[in-house]
Amino acid sequence: MSQGGYVTLVGFVAQDPIQRPTKDGVLVTDLRVGATPRVQDRVTNQWHDGETSYYDVACWRRLGDHVRASLHKGDPVMIKGKFRSRTYTDKAGVARTVIDIVADTVGHDLNRGIANYMRPQQAQVNNGGDPGADGSQDVVDGRDMIDEEAIEQFGRELDEGFNDADLDARAPGTDRAAGGAVPSPLPS
Repeated sequence: MSQGGYVTLVGFVAQDPIQRPTKDGVLVTDLRVGATPRVQDRVTNQWHDGETSYYDVACWRRLGDHVRASLHKGDPVMIKGKFRSRTYTDKAGVARTVIDIVADTVGHDLNRGIANYMRPQQAQVNNGGDPGADGSQDVVDGRDMIDEEAIEQFGRELDEGFNDADLDARAPGTDRAAGGAVPSPLPS
């Protein structure tokens, strides 16, 4: 196991990601993430928001491209990465130390919503007729196995949501036509 300060950060995107090139021409995407803890008042037993902390997250190369294309201000995120400290002198001449996070993994926090994943298109390689030779399992005989129509239908259903009648009609042990309970064939 390697040494270092690893962190998992759960929060929200505080501002849209900004991509910039380094001196060497490598792209890095800067992401500002806020995290607000929930705090319970022991006297009133009520929950309220604590003080929000903000973190600068650096996403390098391909991860940065994907972050820039996928995340927007306000999105819930989870980040796994390493702490990195740096020191600089501000405009007033005061030396300051800042802790940044260099991200290994970034994703939407699915506890707070639904995300749709889109696999990036890969260049086709000549693999001698073996469709699995490049490690891809989503393409067989040159055809995409992903059913785009089914994905679009699923997205429409999620957007429309379900009302109570829909949920009752889809619940096991109910008669869909009459809306009444049907005896379960399984013993209780």
